[in-house]
Amino acid sequence: DVLTAVEGGVDIKELNVGSMAHSVGKVVVSKVLSMGQEDVEAFEKLEQKGVKFDVRKVPNDSRDNMDDILKKAKAELAKA
Repeated sequence: DVLTAVEGGVDIKELNVGSMAHSVGKVVVSKVLSMGQEDVEAFEKLEQKGVKFDVRKVPNDSRDNMDDILKKAKAELAKA
């Protein structure tokens, strides 16, 4: 768990977020990411600690914006 590592003192400046599978309690927020409330909270905490995100499945893909993804996740989770 990256948040645990960062809170434990590991210096992570950028995190590649390549794929998060859909499961019960999660909402689909992009073609490769599904998030639950716990995921949203963890990414927000990482962002507050200065971690940047490289959101894409493979290096040739263009980067997705994590702020936009988190906003969409919150909106979709509020509907669920």
